[in-house]
Amino acid sequence: MLADELTSAALAFADAHGAGDAPLATGIAGLTVLRQRRPSELRALVYEPVFCLVLQGAKQVLVGDRPVVFDRMQSVIISFELPTLARVVRASPNEPYVALALRLDMAVLRETAARMPDIPAGKSATGPVALAAADAAIIDAMHRLLGLVDRPEAAPILSPLIIREIHYWLLSAGHGAMLRALMRADGHAARIAAATARIRRDFRTPLRVGDLARDAGMSTSAFHDHFKAMTATTPLQFQKQLRLIEARRLIVETGATVSSAAFAVGYESPTQFSREYARRFGAPPRADLKRRDQNGRASRAGGGSLESGKIDPAHGHQRLHGTAG
Repeated sequence: MLADELTSAALAFADAHGAGDAPLATGIAGLTVLRQRRPSELRALVYEPVFCLVLQGAKQVLVGDRPVVFDRMQSVIISFELPTLARVVRASPNEPYVALALRLDMAVLRETAARMPDIPAGKSATGPVALAAADAAIIDAMHRLLGLVDRPEAAPILSPLIIREIHYWLLSAGHGAMLRALMRADGHAARIAAATARIRRDFRTPLRVGDLARDAGMSTSAFHDHFKAMTATTPLQFQKQLRLIEARRLIVETGATVSSAAFAVGYESPTQFSREYARRFGAPPRADLKRRDQNGRASRAGGGSLESGKIDPAHGHQRLHGTAG
């Protein structure tokens, strides 16, 4: 079966390039391979718009407070920026979690949608994450795209064509409703997506929901309702999640003190920051700072060093500009 061939090819690439717990770039623009050999604890990350094809194993992602499981041979569309917690829930050395992730290109989506006068209506867009069983067309396209890794002379010419094809299949898919909604420039979805991008860009500054609502051409109450319907959270919670993810990166990766991390991401009170950090991650920031120090001492004792970005996988995180599958 083609799906089995694609899984084997992804695993072979991961093995050949020493894939760890972080996404592994393939050399094809926007395409990464993910392979994990064991389940993980919840990690804080921010998804950019991305398509993920799960080939084996399963991952759980929290959309708001609702757990969503990405299972084997599922097509997953994340339509816009989404701060979340995620963990691999099914993986083993014999059957690791493996997935392909392709960053979505909004310009390609708009160009493709403009040439599709008969885009199917499908079901209504209900949130940032949509999933369905992967069909033969998308599996075939992803198989051909990954195959270009071994054809570097052909990749620059053929990969843009296959990537455009994949965007077409996603726009056409039953679970592509949010992508289709985003293509309507004057629609609520596009305006809320623009607001999430602005919050992400300016997450350190005080949030004025009224200003976001005015820019979106909505009343404050309507903006709040549409925002929550699309993101499964409120604007303030969305910003708070971005702040806490970046603060955790500063603490775990750079050894920033609790107060300096709090102030760096826009908190005025380290006490409030510590309380919200513990509520989000299940432990106070000092616990992560202590763990980092312990890992550093263990690494030095073993003659190594604590490499930037090589974080304890049970308590990892991802930068604000990362993608994952």
